Amino acid sequence: MIGWRGHLGKISPAPVAGRVMREFYDVVPDGIDLTIAPLTVQKISRESMAAMMTHVGSATELLAEKGVDAIYLGGVPPIVMRHPGYDLELVAEMEKRGGVPACTDVTGVMEAFRAMRIQRLVMAAPFEEWVIDLIKTYYAAAGFDIVHMKGMPLKTSTERRALPIEVEYTFTRRVFRECTQEVDGIYIPCGGWGTVYNVKRLEQDLGKPVITWFTGMIWWFLTKMNIRAPIRGFGSLLESISNPRFLNQ
Repeated sequence: MIGWRGHLGKISPAPVAGRVMREFYDVVPDGIDLTIAPLTVQKISRESMAAMMTHVGSATELLAEKGVDAIYLGGVPPIVMRHPGYDLELVAEMEKRGGVPACTDVTGVMEAFRAMRIQRLVMAAPFEEWVIDLIKTYYAAAGFDIVHMKGMPLKTSTERRALPIEVEYTFTRRVFRECTQEVDGIYIPCGGWGTVYNVKRLEQDLGKPVITWFTGMIWWFLTKMNIRAPIRGFGSLLESISNPRFLNQ
């Protein structure tokens, strides 16, 4: 049976690289499955993000028909281009249309920040400056202070996917070292670059918890499903799932 322990449906802004699927199954416990509804975003712009959002409702219904237990919308830019709190409004609409728990990339990451007691953070992202400025503003409205951040002049998902795996590590480390203020953690958005295997490396070398879109998604789903199987080697957020301190969340 598909997802006999938990079946996550994910709406992806763009077609998903095989590496992401492989790493998902590297991380999650036995019995967890993933079904993806990919959209066709290629370039981040206000027009493309608005067009993407017109398909979220139908994608939600499609995944619900596949019998998933919860639905997760990937993509930070289409959320932060709207008004503060829009992610929660969208979650409510998705749950109404899908009939199962739902979450957005932004919502899940913010919940992870709260669980890990992260308020002040550094952000490294493969987005243009105007996009990371929107992220900073949106997150500030929810009480999170991105005290230092840096982006990359990359416009398309093809450009982001062409980055060598190690760039996520080296770029994030450089951004962190540039920060002159004390922070609680590090945030790495975007599913178009990097690897979950960089999370533990960064935490060991920089001494701060690291939250990515990927670890945030898995953490949200497993905690929503009350699955507390130990996960090791992929960072403190996922390790917290089996920590008694978090069992009542």
